[in-house]
Amino acid sequence: MSVRVLVTEPIHADALALLRDAGLEVTEGQGLASDAFDAALRAAEVILVRTRKLPEAAMATPLRLVSKHGTGVDNIPLAAARAAGVAVTNTPGANAAGVAEHTLMLMLALAKRLPAMQAAARESGAVPPGAGIADLAGRRLLLLGYGAIARRVAGLASAFGMRVTVLSRSLTGARTAEGYAIATDLHAALPEADVLSLHVPLTETTRGLIGAAELALLPPGALVINTARGGLIDEAALAAADHLGGIALDVTEAEPIPRDHPLLNRPDAILTPHSAAMSAGAFRQMGMDAAQNVLDFLAGRLDPAKVVVPPPG
Repeated sequence: MSVRVLVTEPIHADALALLRDAGLEVTEGQGLASDAFDAALRAAEVILVRTRKLPEAAMATPLRLVSKHGTGVDNIPLAAARAAGVAVTNTPGANAAGVAEHTLMLMLALAKRLPAMQAAARESGAVPPGAGIADLAGRRLLLLGYGAIARRVAGLASAFGMRVTVLSRSLTGARTAEGYAIATDLHAALPEADVLSLHVPLTETTRGLIGAAELALLPPGALVINTARGGLIDEAALAAADHLGGIALDVTEAEPIPRDHPLLNRPDAILTPHSAAMSAGAFRQMGMDAAQNVLDFLAGRLDPAKVVVPPPG
């Protein structure tokens, strides 16, 4: 099966082996010079991509499929793919456990004032007055979105004794099947949130979802966590929101985060480099699912749950 596959960024070795064992011609884009990468991009019949932004011009013959390593597809020009008859797939749920655990880790680190306590241990060895260390138990968590990751976060948070509310366009009624309260209005829900955690895709509808007006509605001391996509929050407004109790971001609008970003000056901000899905298990599973999507596409048996843009016909 001589099909040219460009893997734009490193993926798990087992996923590369799955592609090559199927007889595919795999080019690894990592380390290629710019000219060589562009040539591979133009020649590819399949692109397997992680976070690299693909140009609209790449959505053209001979390309047939873009297989996303992960769930969010904001780095893929979907309209151009549809117009060119290029199918797009993703790997929903493959990284859910890893990202959910990372989200809860950030909640705990903020509540327990981990950065300040680390500094205190190294400097004075004593807990500073007014440290503001808090418990998660009893605190009100608002989840924006209710996909595979948010569901896991809800379960973990509930186990810690948090009171969970969910806001998602896909939900109706008063409570989820698991018993979590369902909110229907963002502005009404924000004043009741001690912790806000974002789990929605980045689209034209959700870009800037949380701006200065929304942040102002959060109660004093509230925690804001984003492990979904940069661009969902107005980061300048977030950096200026001095009534918040802590901020934790695994994603930012520009990645890597610029060295002059105002959030780097906030001592109550925890920043991780889009690493929530990089646990060994999540990274392998995303790679294996993305590679399997390639094989399933070529065999004409795509899993509908993993199709973002269907193949023509």
